[in-house]
This record gives sequence, C-alpha cells and structure tokens, in this order.
Amino acid sequence: MTETAIGAQIRRPLLQGRHWIAGQWLPAGRFDEAARQRRILAGWHAGASAYRFPDGDLLRYAAPVEQLCEQLDGWPLQLLGRALCSAPLTEAEYQQLPPADLWLVTGGRAQALNLADAEALRPGDWLDASAYAVVDMYDCRHTLPRQVEQAPVTEQSLRQLLGGAVPPASPQQLQFLQALDHPRQEASAQPAPQSPWRKRLIVAAVLAACVGLGVLIAAGSDAPAPSYDAGSNAGSSSGGPSHFFPLLALAALAYRFRDRRAPPRQAAPAKPAKPAGKPGKGGAAAQALIPARRLAAQAMPQAWRDWLARAAMTSHLSRVLGRRQAAYMRAMLAMFETGRINEALRHAIPLGGDGASTGQAFGTPNARRDLSLTPRHGSAGPSIQLGDELNQHLRQLYRRTFDKLDREGKIDQAVFVLAELLQAHAEALDYLERHERFSQAAELALAWDMPAALIVRLMCKAGDLPRALAVARRDHAFAHAIPQLESRWPEAARQLREEWAQSLVEQGRWLEAAQAIWPLASQRERAAQWLAQAEEAGGNLAAEALVQRALLLPDTLIRHESRILAIRDGENQAAERAAIAHALLAAGQHTPASRLLARAMFNHWLVDQDNREGRLSRRQLQTLLNISQDGLLQADLPGKLPAPLPNPLQNQKEVGWLRAPALAGLAIMDAALLANGRLLVALGEAGAAIVDPRGKIAHRFPAPADSIVLADSGQVALAVIWRGDALRVHRLDLARREQQDLGAVALDCYADSFDGVGWAVGQDRQIRVLDVARGLHSVLWQVGDLPGRVARVMRSPNCEHYELAGDDGKMQLWQYSLPGRRLQSRGHIPVHESAKNATVIPSPWGSYRYCWLAADKNGHPWLGNHPPGQKESFLALPPDMAGGSLNVTLGRGWLAVAMSREAAVCTLLARAGADAPDIAFSWPAGSKVQLKMQNDSWLMFDRQGRIVTMDMERCSISMLTVS
Repeated sequence: MTETAIGAQIRRPLLQGRHWIAGQWLPAGRFDEAARQRRILAGWHAGASAYRFPDGDLLRYAAPVEQLCEQLDGWPLQLLGRALCSAPLTEAEYQQLPPADLWLVTGGRAQALNLADAEALRPGDWLDASAYAVVDMYDCRHTLPRQVEQAPVTEQSLRQLLGGAVPPASPQQLQFLQALDHPRQEASAQPAPQSPWRKRLIVAAVLAACVGLGVLIAAGSDAPAPSYDAGSNAGSSSGGPSHFFPLLALAALAYRFRDRRAPPRQAAPAKPAKPAGKPGKGGAAAQALIPARRLAAQAMPQAWRDWLARAAMTSHLSRVLGRRQAAYMRAMLAMFETGRINEALRHAIPLGGDGASTGQAFGTPNARRDLSLTPRHGSAGPSIQLGDELNQHLRQLYRRTFDKLDREGKIDQAVFVLAELLQAHAEALDYLERHERFSQAAELALAWDMPAALIVRLMCKAGDLPRALAVARRDHAFAHAIPQLESRWPEAARQLREEWAQSLVEQGRWLEAAQAIWPLASQRERAAQWLAQAEEAGGNLAAEALVQRALLLPDTLIRHESRILAIRDGENQAAERAAIAHALLAAGQHTPASRLLARAMFNHWLVDQDNREGRLSRRQLQTLLNISQDGLLQADLPGKLPAPLPNPLQNQKEVGWLRAPALAGLAIMDAALLANGRLLVALGEAGAAIVDPRGKIAHRFPAPADSIVLADSGQVALAVIWRGDALRVHRLDLARREQQDLGAVALDCYADSFDGVGWAVGQDRQIRVLDVARGLHSVLWQVGDLPGRVARVMRSPNCEHYELAGDDGKMQLWQYSLPGRRLQSRGHIPVHESAKNATVIPSPWGSYRYCWLAADKNGHPWLGNHPPGQKESFLALPPDMAGGSLNVTLGRGWLAVAMSREAAVCTLLARAGADAPDIAFSWPAGSKVQLKMQNDSWLMFDRQGRIVTMDMERCSISMLTVS
C-alpha cells in the first residue's frame, strides 16, 4: 500500500450527484464482513470483480454505470484512465498522483492501492446452493422421438362408408371430377426453383395442351356426341377447323401475358424475429390425430380460362362447345325422366355450393366411376355456364329425386343426392343422424370440416370418443358440445366434462376447471382441491378463487374472512380488488355469499376509481351495486357513479422522457409479464425465475431457458433453449412451482405464447400444433405441403400468423383465427404504392403495416406507417437519433420503436396513427432493448437485467433490475 499526501490541493474529496460509476469502496470501519458481503452480492453482475484490502472491500463493475452517488451504500468510484478514484480530480491534481489501481481520497490525502496487494474474492463461495436441485442435461445426440398420431384417420368416400350399397359409377365422369380436383392439387404442390430450360418446357407443355384442345374441338365439331341411352346427338359445326391456328397463336399470347403480370409483393426480407430457429433442420414426420383444416380461401378465376372463354365467344368455337355440353345435359336429364336413377346419379352434375368457380370448363363432363362423396369443402373448379333457369330446374329435379329415394328407403342414394349434387352438407348429416348412421355422419362431418361441436357430438354418438376428445381439445369445443349430449347421451357428456376440466387445469385455468366439473357430484372433491390450489398461488388468482368459493361453496367463505379483509383494506391490493370485481361481473348467478362479498368491496372500488387504480365503467359499477342488493348503500351514493379517470397520456402536449434503470443486474435472455407486477425471466443456463415487483427472485426453476413461452392464463409457461438443431423444452407450472422435462424436438420456429395446451410451431413446410400437456410427440393439428418454409410464427389469443419463405424468395402471410384455427387469409403482400422501400411488419393481433423511414425538409427523421385500407401516418422521431438502427414492434392499437446509436438508446411508445410518441425511455449506451406487448402493457428489457413495464390502460410505470 502506498500513501501520498497532496494536502489541500484536492478541493472536492467526494463524488456528488449523478456520475458514471465504475465501482464501490466498502470501508471496514463502517461495514462488518457480513454487511460487505451482502452489498457485494447485491451489486454483483456478469463481469464484475471484488477484492479485499485490510481497510475494506472493493467492488469493481464490468463497465461504468450512470448512478446517483447519494443512493449508494459505499463510496462511489469513477474511472480515471485505468484506475478508480473516489474524488473528482482536476487535471493538475491527477498529474500529482502516483501510479495505482485505486485512489481513495479522505480530507485531501490520497491512498494509492494496488490490486496486487489485495485478495481476490469469490462471492459465489458465499452462496448456499444445497437447496437447489441438480438436473441432468438432455443428451440431444439420441434420436428424437417420432411424432405419431394417437388414432389414425382415414377419409373414406361415401361408397366405402355405405358398404358398397351404391353401384359403381360410369368412368365417363372421371374427367369432370379431375377438373374439379385440379385446382386443389395445384395448391398442394410444392413449388420449386425454375431454371430457364424448365420454363421453356412449361411453355411447350402449355402450347401442346392448346394444340390438343384445338384438335379435339375441331375433330368433334362435325362428329356426333357420345350416345347414351337417351339417344341424343350433339350435332355438327362447320367452323371448328378454321379456327384451330388462331386459337394456338392466341393461347401463346395468353401465356406470355400471364408471365408478364406484376409479381406480388413479398414480405420484408429481414431476418425473422425471435423466436425463430435455424432453417433447414430435419425432424421426425408428424401426423395429426385429426386431419388439417380445408383451405377455404376465396378462389379466383383462372386467367387462361377467362381469356379462352372470350376467344371462344368471338368465334364459332362457342357454338361447338355449347352443343357438346348441351348434348350431355339432355342425355342426363333423360335418364332422370325415364327413371334410370342409378345411371342418372352417375352422370349428374353437382350444383355449386360454397366453392367458387375457377372459370369456364371447355371439356364435356363424363360419368362418375362411383357415387362417392368428395371432401372438397371450400375448394373450387371449372364450371359449365348453366344459366339461372337451368340451374333452378336441376335443383328442383335433384330435390324431387331425393324425396323419391327417401320414400323408398334408399338412404345411401338419398344422402348422395343431398351431399354431392345439392351440396347440402348440413342437411345430409342431419339426415344420417335421424337414421342413426352416426359413424358415417361423423366421418363426413370431419372430412367436410363442419363446426367442431357437431363433429364432437356425432363422434360421441358413434362411440369414437378418442377422436371426439381430440377435436374438442383442438378447437376448445367442450362448452358447446356437452349441452348437446347431456340429455340423451349422459355417459359421453360426463367423459367430455371430465376431459374438459382436466384440459382447463393443464392450461392453468384452475377456477374455470372447478366450475366445469362442479355439475358432477362425484367430482366436487376435485373441484374443492383446485380451489384450494388457486388460493395458495396468491395474487389475482387467489382473489378470484374467493368469488368462485362464494358461488360453489358459500358456507366455507366465512373461513377466509381474514383474507377478504386484507384484500379489502390493503393499500397495495387494488389489483386483487379489481380481480374480484371482474369475477363477480362474469358470474351468471349469485349466492348470498357472493352478494356479501360485493357489499364488502364496493366502497373500496370507488376509492380505487378516484386514485386512478380502478378502471371500472359506470355500467360495471352499477352492475356490482345491483349484485350487492344493498339498499342502504344505494341510498347513500351521491349522484352518478364515478367513471374511470381519463388517461393522462391522451391530453399531454409534449413527449415525456423517462430514464431506464442505470444499474445492471442478472443477465436475462427473455421476460414475460405475470399478474400483480411479477415477471418470469429466462436466465439462460441458470434456469428460469419468478421475479417480484422489486426485482428480487421469488422462485427459481432449474430449467435452462433462453426464451419464455407464456400461456394465456399466465399460470403455465414453457422454458425453451436451443441445443444444436433441437429445442429443449420444460413445462413450468407457475402456481404449484413445478416443472416437467418434455425432452427435445426438432423445429425451425415457434410461437412465443400458447393457450396452455396447443403450441404452434413450424418446421420446413409444415405447421403443427403440439399438445404439450401430453408431451412433444402428440400433434393436435397440422397443415403440410405449404408453398414455402415456415420462417416465423406469431400468435395472440385471437389469431395466429405464419410467415412463409418461398423458394423464389417471396414471403407469404397466412392468418388463422382462434380458437377454431380457421384460415382467414393467405397470400403475398403487394408492394406499397408510394414507399417502394417499405418494410412489411406483421402484427400478432392480425393484419400488418408498411413502415419506412422518411425525413422532412429540415432533415428530421419520421417513421411512415400505413396499415392496408387506412390512411398513412408519420411518427416524429428524435432528431438526435437520426442515422441509428431502428426496430418497430406492433401491439394492439399501439406501436413501439427502439432506436440505438453508439452513445444513446431509446424506446418510443405511440398510439397507432399518432404523429408523436406518448412516452419515451432512454437507456444506457449499448443496451439491446427488446419489446413485447402483453394485454395492455408494454414490456421492455435488455440483457443486463433492466426491465421497464408500462401499463397503457392505467398509465402506470414499473422499473426494476433483476438481482
């Protein structure tokens, strides 16, 4: 140790105010050894170091942090050159100091300390880790388990379902059926990169097809049509051959015109946002317990069919085509009129159902091979222009045929007429159900993708309970299916109700599970246990459990009086009181106990409204007042009930800037917001942890995690981490503090939220929904053979978005609605009309926005954003951040922007369409801030453990550092 006296030359011996602090000195004369250890552990972070001198301990930060000196327990130290100093020195004072690693200034005298004379401390040795479980690492070198279906599904045709009761159909209808199926086969084909020779081959094939079509038409113009039992002929035409070569030339021009159409706009060629894996990883083939949804996107007419139709109308070819198709129609009608029903059904033309037409059909229909139903729900094919009058005549003819077959007891043929010819799928299923053909009805309902509750009911009646449960789990159809079965099929309804309750428990919805199973008297003990577990979890869930107890077990509510009073009178219990209010509002019926609970809480709800902590509307307060049935309380209330106070962000004229926490903490990889201000954070190999509102770890899960997948209930989560090409997954029960190792699975990307049971993932050209409550091998639902590799999965409680990367480099967006997973939209995104360099940013809540950078005449940056179908808007960005990197995140009605430069980082929160941010946050330089929106709150965090939560509804802010 060296001591150098420089007298009164050091005028300011202490650091005061806000400075960039590089460490702390903890003097031994002020803190004993245990106190110094606690403070070193409290300020410890990745890259920090600690040393012990005879006079005290030194905590050195990994990098300087801006802090308020008066808030530190020890002496603040700043970095001067390579040494630390406890005083702000002038240049002259600095030149007088001897070389050292640490200068401590007291009363104008400086002590020069060297780290070589100190003892290096290992704070990790001070921690007792004996209470933590040691978990074996998963060996990903082992073969990943194969994902298989729980019960194979086969889509049977109607003829197979009827056991051969329907006679085989004529092969002359084959061409017609293939024409109907052709668009669907094209949609499922995998696109491949096309080389120049491949394009020329395609052109030659198209021209050859046109030649063949012309030859057939020309040859058939003078030849009689195929003769049927009706004996009708097609007639002749004199103009067919003369138009063959013009048709060939025009077809070539049509194909060139088709190639020159403007290609659709791809999504932004940016790197897929987290969570996404590495492309190209192989995985086990998966099959779903139930088949994938039918792609019900709107069919568009095929351009070449429209063009050829116009060409035919302007030539004699239209008469040729019309006569041949008319001859077929006359022969078919004659079969019906002469009573040859079997032959007529084989030649009958289906009437258009929900599927659209892809354009004019140029061939002549042929007879069916058999009377099987085709599961082409929502698909489309070419059609013959029948006209309204003929279409109505066919509809009446088919209806009379159905009535005749029904009277004769020919159920199989009658079902065929309803389902295939009239396309009346719902009526066909009802007809089969009336005749107790439950198995056939269930198979057809599943093939036609009918409403989930109908499929579940038919499968239960058919005795196929495993697939009925699978459909109900996939589409969350328990609540709609059970009432349809309870009266006549009580045993199936009971099994569905038990499975429903268990599914809700797996989702972390304990209270809903208790309510679902309560009608079964033999299972009420389980419901009481679930209530008790919810109460033990604490927070909002425990408060809501009090309402459920008042409804289901009103006599036991008195035992929880102390808890009710603590929630009612607690200063920091506004969230629990709000949870009780919403639970009472959601209840359908009330008991004296629930009304008593409303009376006990009502005055405090009014106080919360006045303190801006309550967000209940006047109507909701009036409903709660009516629930309480307290006449004296209603008489004492003055005037109108208070409305929630307006959000102060709505009326502010200037952007409010706030500073994120400066002190770094534990390194976190991901974070998710829980109820009551708690957080679930991923700590990498250190596991996952629940963090309280002060930033302290309340519970640690020994499950390595670099990403958190949170359930909608907030009570269940998945901790995931990449292990090479496989994803290691743990399921966390946050209420019971339990975890389950699910193993590893090969994926490319995955959604960062799920419903607690079904987790949407993508691999190569497949979309799958894994039933993670039962492991990673069980698939609830899947879609395969997509037109591109799945690059990103985004999800909200109402919809799922899949971003596909095609082989041609173009991006597609596919959107499914939840919970039924019905395809809402798909396709490429067009180029923005004015901003050609605009980036397409999808939103988990649906749709997307075009975003681009712009500048005004002063050079100030603006963010242009344009949602499709709405007006463009421009958001003002900080001028001093011009030229920095920018990341945009879309929320529900909000937009967040993270900007960074070498010396500054900031995040901006703004309403969608606003021209200025509502609030902004500045972060320490070098911070890589991630943003996500959960419910009405924005969550912002960096890798150094700094977390900022902004509740946009209540306008409340929480800042903490995980330690």
